[in-house]
Amino acid sequence: MTIAAALLYALASGTLQTMPVQTAPPRTAPVPATRDEQDAQPTGAPASSADGDVVDDVLVSGTKPRGSVRGDIEPDITLTSEQLAAYGATNVAELLAAVEPLTRSGRGRGDGGPVVLLNGRRTSGFQEIRGIPFEAIERFEILPEEVALTYGFAADQRVVNIILKADFRQGSLQGRVNGPSQGGRTTTGAQISAFQVNVRDRWNFELEQTHNTALWEDERDITRSPGSQPFDLIGNVGGIRFPTLVQPNPQPPYEIDPALSMLAGTPVTYAANPGVSNPTLAQFAAGANAPRTGDLGAYRTLLPRGDATRLTTSWARDLNETIKGTVSLTLNDTASFSYLGLPGVTLQAPAGRNGSPFSREVNVYRYIADPGAVTRDNETLTGNLGLLLDGYVGDYRWTLSGAYDRVETDTTTGSGLDTRAAQAAVTAGTLNPFGALAASSFTRRVDTANAVASGGNLEAVLTGDLFDAPAGGVNATIKLGGDTRTLDAESSRYNDATGTNVFSSRSIGRDRAYGTVNFTLPVSDPSREILGFLGDLSVNFNAGYDHASDFGGLTTLGAGFNWVPADPFSVIVSYTDEEGAPTIQQLNDPVITTPNSPVFDYRTNKSVLINRIDGGNAGLSADNRHVWKVGLNFKPWSTQDFSVSTNYTNTVIENAISAFPTITADLEAALPSRFTRVAGELVSIDARPLNYAETRREELRTGFNFSRAFGTPTSPAAGAPGAGGFAGLGGGRPGGAGGPPPGVGGGQGRPGGGPMMMFGGGGGRGGFGGGQPGQGRFNVSIYHTYRFADQIVIADSLPVLDLLDGAATGSRGGTPRNELQIQGGVFRNGLGAFVNANWLQGTEVDGGLGGSDLTFSSQTTVNLNVFADLSSRPTWVARFPWLKGARINLGVQNLFDSRQDVRSSTGDVALNYQPDYLDPQGRIISLTFRKILY
Repeated sequence: MTIAAALLYALASGTLQTMPVQTAPPRTAPVPATRDEQDAQPTGAPASSADGDVVDDVLVSGTKPRGSVRGDIEPDITLTSEQLAAYGATNVAELLAAVEPLTRSGRGRGDGGPVVLLNGRRTSGFQEIRGIPFEAIERFEILPEEVALTYGFAADQRVVNIILKADFRQGSLQGRVNGPSQGGRTTTGAQISAFQVNVRDRWNFELEQTHNTALWEDERDITRSPGSQPFDLIGNVGGIRFPTLVQPNPQPPYEIDPALSMLAGTPVTYAANPGVSNPTLAQFAAGANAPRTGDLGAYRTLLPRGDATRLTTSWARDLNETIKGTVSLTLNDTASFSYLGLPGVTLQAPAGRNGSPFSREVNVYRYIADPGAVTRDNETLTGNLGLLLDGYVGDYRWTLSGAYDRVETDTTTGSGLDTRAAQAAVTAGTLNPFGALAASSFTRRVDTANAVASGGNLEAVLTGDLFDAPAGGVNATIKLGGDTRTLDAESSRYNDATGTNVFSSRSIGRDRAYGTVNFTLPVSDPSREILGFLGDLSVNFNAGYDHASDFGGLTTLGAGFNWVPADPFSVIVSYTDEEGAPTIQQLNDPVITTPNSPVFDYRTNKSVLINRIDGGNAGLSADNRHVWKVGLNFKPWSTQDFSVSTNYTNTVIENAISAFPTITADLEAALPSRFTRVAGELVSIDARPLNYAETRREELRTGFNFSRAFGTPTSPAAGAPGAGGFAGLGGGRPGGAGGPPPGVGGGQGRPGGGPMMMFGGGGGRGGFGGGQPGQGRFNVSIYHTYRFADQIVIADSLPVLDLLDGAATGSRGGTPRNELQIQGGVFRNGLGAFVNANWLQGTEVDGGLGGSDLTFSSQTTVNLNVFADLSSRPTWVARFPWLKGARINLGVQNLFDSRQDVRSSTGDVALNYQPDYLDPQGRIISLTFRKILY
């Protein structure tokens, strides 16, 4: 935390306060507040901004800004349009990815993103907002999880509230290309989009196409071990155990032929096939105990070839003075194709005939040159329709939302070759297993799977103040809803015994009825002289009931308080007890077997290729989560955009539902039925999800976020391009096309169009947002996570797996005890750069008794994005007019090509943990060009 300490010291000593301070723009007469603005203000607060002021980019006001969330919980972080420009994102989806360290929560069931509101309202789905250009955003607020309760969501994800400019429109074309600096793979994409918002309507449209080329294994530095059965295109032979004979090796591998062993001078268990139709013992002796190890890198993809097409559109409209309606639609078509190597076949050659020089039967191990026989073809079609009505009944806000979605997935797996006909020919003497073998001698084995998941829901939320208590209004949020979901799964798996496909189908449905209620009760309020010595204190209570047709009743109970003892501090404490059912996908996904899946076998200390079985597990049970959270937010300087936050989270989950983890010695000992071994060699893993008896996580996440303007603002001549914003398109020209006249558009009534724009760039057409000409902005944030505990109890009778000390569930080792995230961005005069760095502490995994321990090194990953808004260069635009509205981004992911180093206790590097296998792409360079059309 050296960087954090240095910045804190500089702030305290006043070093950074010597930077130029932006003066407040001249005020205009206040305008009438909209219904949303009235709703955002405290009871009895004036609707206008007459009592507000701006000091060093910070608004001090007795009212909440337009579009703020309901309730008394203030944002932890507020980013203005100028600050957002330093992140280099082009739309909401990219922006949410860039600010992930600021929105991360340790309370959810997975790694899902935050709850996203638009102008303080619920949305009809992420498709409604993902493509909104960042230039249309006026303010971006990040709030604690407890705010979600007021909107009918569970308090397990942070809340992001996006406030749009009042009047904005933009259409754009975008093209991008990226690929690893090592080469081997290229991703290209194109997108056309349009967005518009005005006083009554908002709509957007996006069409995007992406193509990925395949990355082949031989394009990276990967070394594979031959495995227990050495397959090769020319082939090898191995001995077969004969119970009636006395053999020097009673355990595999077995002696091929005593005559060959005598000729070679040592017992021979494997020998390279000479590659001729009638080989001799002498020719086999030349390759005794030195089997060929065929390199299949040219036939195996590390990353698949893929294509994706996405269409997104939405339309929102004010139906009357109090009701807004929204409809949104997304269609996705994604496809990928992987090559998994060559099919390996084992043929038993009779003794002394058909080209065999041996006195015993032997196994012949051959790869067949048919790469199309071991493949994975996957296509997914997704459709989502969302509807939303939002309005008021008196002082109560109501929301009625509905959605329908359908996901169809088709998977075709080439699982190898059927050898029955070829083996019959070898036995009959019509096929020589030592000579050339054509793919036409075999039959391809093909498995198929199809899954169709569909469902719809209808949900109503009502929120408002029930009555006015001494310390303020007692708020209630009530949600009632129901949904229905089905998952139809079909699979066809090849049966080696019969040579036919065995068809199976399963169908599962779930109907739910649910309801939640949340009450927020103000306890003290100094402004009302109610228990003022306590500061601002409110408590909340929430409860929910969810009746699932296949799991019965599931309950949720929670409580907490929000306390502001003094202006710089705020404290939030909460507890949640929640029961949750597995998804129908976790229960009923079709069973799929993937051949040639590499895993590290801790028992034998080597990498092996196995059959991995994935799909649903109908035996899963519901879990029960208990979550404690204590959060502290500190804003020490009212004139500085600086905040410190720390959050302690303690989560215990009984019957935790989990994906199958990376195999370890402890895991196999606990779940032996999930592992299949033949003669001690691992050949298959059942990797379907499972229930742990209990998991426990405890962590503390602390960090700060700091932003400041720098540079001296310049005043462009009246009528010059970009007056009131960056030179370029629009940017908030008073009375300009697409923008309201001065003082119109609601909010705080400042000149330049849209409301609450502290830095110009209000409404109008699509400019590049934020800041006065000549002035810049930098942001920096540092967050440190310390994990006290991360433990798993697979079953009550088994020992605890400590992911911080020797256990693991993922391919990256155990859980790092310490994690550090650093972000920094700067933007000025159309030029900017954004850096995102992440450091993870190293871990160790215990291989168990007789196994191999693995050490995973610490890793630092740095991502850099440099961007330029070419419209901000008037001389360039004058010479090349097509640059008007153009933006170019140059990104480098994993700037220093950092790779995690994984070593076993013997010093070897297993296949699964070779750097190019863990991270096939490494450093990725991307170039994006966007052209604003209007």
